Amino acid sequence: MPPISEIMSRISDLSSSGRRIYSMAQAAPWYSPPSSVLDNFAAELKEPFIHRYSPDPGFPWARKAVTEDFRVRRGIDLDPASEIHLTCGASQAFLSALLATTNPGGNVAVIEPYYFDHVFAVKFSDLGLCSIPMIEDNGGWTVPLDELNRWLPEVAALVVVNPGNPTGKVIPDSVMMRIVEMTAESGTFLIIDETYERFVFTGDNWHPWKDERQRHVLTLGSFSKSLGIPGWRLGYLFGSADLMEQAIKVQDSVVICPPSPSQYLLEKVLKEEEWIKEMSAGVSKRLEFCRSALTGSSSLFWREAGGAFFTLAAYEGSMKAQDAAMYLLDEYGIGTIPGSAFGESGEGHLRISFGCLSDEELEPAMKLLSEVSLPC
Repeated sequence: MPPISEIMSRISDLSSSGRRIYSMAQAAPWYSPPSSVLDNFAAELKEPFIHRYSPDPGFPWARKAVTEDFRVRRGIDLDPASEIHLTCGASQAFLSALLATTNPGGNVAVIEPYYFDHVFAVKFSDLGLCSIPMIEDNGGWTVPLDELNRWLPEVAALVVVNPGNPTGKVIPDSVMMRIVEMTAESGTFLIIDETYERFVFTGDNWHPWKDERQRHVLTLGSFSKSLGIPGWRLGYLFGSADLMEQAIKVQDSVVICPPSPSQYLLEKVLKEEEWIKEMSAGVSKRLEFCRSALTGSSSLFWREAGGAFFTLAAYEGSMKAQDAAMYLLDEYGIGTIPGSAFGESGEGHLRISFGCLSDEELEPAMKLLSEVSLPC
């Protein structure tokens, strides 16, 4: 079972009983698209065409809208006809990337603390897992380049999540450049999950395809957080045309095509550039609130986050992370995810998702978080 199922079930039960719960567990944004966009979109839902299948990789005009955004905003030039697919969220995009770059029995490396759904996909795809822990130091997390380089010849693909889930770690541009070089030299595919790419607050925004097309690099992401549409299940995968030809075979057999209504909504929300920037600024504000709350805490210790919705905060004592998460929920009404869900190096930590708190919840939730006292 997903390692967050028990804690999410408990949050639901307590909320249903009428108790005030501040859920900082699941990474669901506090916002949805602007009302004006939704009102306009609601009228279109009456049209029969919006409920039909799209082409397997998504409507050509929807792919073009995404590639134009990447070109203008990020300096990444993609052929919308052959180098990008719209997908049923980032998780399905990951499965397509994984199966397009590996053979049964091969090995895949992840950087730990890892995103557990990636590990599930690796395991049920009959692939071996190599989990390489990051170095925890100076209140943050560091990618162990030497250890990565040692393992690369043994694996078919390396998975990098940037910004990180669960850590909020933003990989510096210089480090990402070195990872791209190392994987190219070893003949290893590099799968980059950039689900939170709009929420990078360190200034690091380099992507290998900004310089040139890298055949060994596949990139996936999601519109769930950036556009506030997690329930509409829409993401993307981009890479070289030959890899994308293999990936579409996976997509066709698993989901056929991305949801058609989601693509019509996507085109409208992408035009709301000022609103998107405002939401990104709201995430940055919440990050600062969380940093301040944990800096003043006697039991929870801030681990530096440069982006995304998270910090993977450390705590003192011998309590297991699962028990610590349940204690915070039962005693304080604060929902978090035990760090052990993200690998052994996550034990002794709690993932706190600050990006899901509404404006009304933010200050009281952070005040309560700063007052947490865990038993020794």
